[in-house]
Amino acid sequence: MNSDQQIWQMFQVGHEPSFKILFERYNRLLFNYGFKFTQDEDIIEDSIQELFVKLWCNKDNLSSDVAVKNYLYKAFRRTLVKKIEQSLRRADMTSSSVDYLPFTIELPHDLSMIRQERALEVRDRLDQALQQMTARQREIIHLRFFEELPYPEIAEIMGLSTKDTYKLYYRALDSLKKHFGRFGLLLLLHLLNQLRYN
Repeated sequence: MNSDQQIWQMFQVGHEPSFKILFERYNRLLFNYGFKFTQDEDIIEDSIQELFVKLWCNKDNLSSDVAVKNYLYKAFRRTLVKKIEQSLRRADMTSSSVDYLPFTIELPHDLSMIRQERALEVRDRLDQALQQMTARQREIIHLRFFEELPYPEIAEIMGLSTKDTYKLYYRALDSLKKHFGRFGLLLLLHLLNQLRYN
């Protein structure tokens, strides 16, 4: 199978099958990411469609040397946040910050790597811990553990400096540590690493 970079470069020269592959490869991933911000599926789907329409229309002006996943997540996030804010304004629910958006993490149900009763206990504690975190802390946990993105790419997606991204990540870990303790946090980090491959 061709790499993202090869597909991107073929799409840029107008190769429609490559554009279709790009869409099929990232449509579900972007939808899942968008669902963490809003459960309005219409807004999410509109944002994905708008993103890919813009990509096709502007393909001649796009750089051929991009980290494709990073680029798509960043562009999609920007489009989605704009649409959510427009929707909130129409509903007279204005907010001055994207921190208002309730980024959520839905935990997988299949936790077969540890005994079921222990899995349920860890799951409940993790649910509680995530609720105590800010939306941006939950988002960085998602991008780091579930999307496996490096810090510089997370910084780009979230519109932060790399330094602030590290700070946000370690604040998120500190928040988790309050619920799990140091040893429990190590177990949790192992669990998160396992979950991303399920």
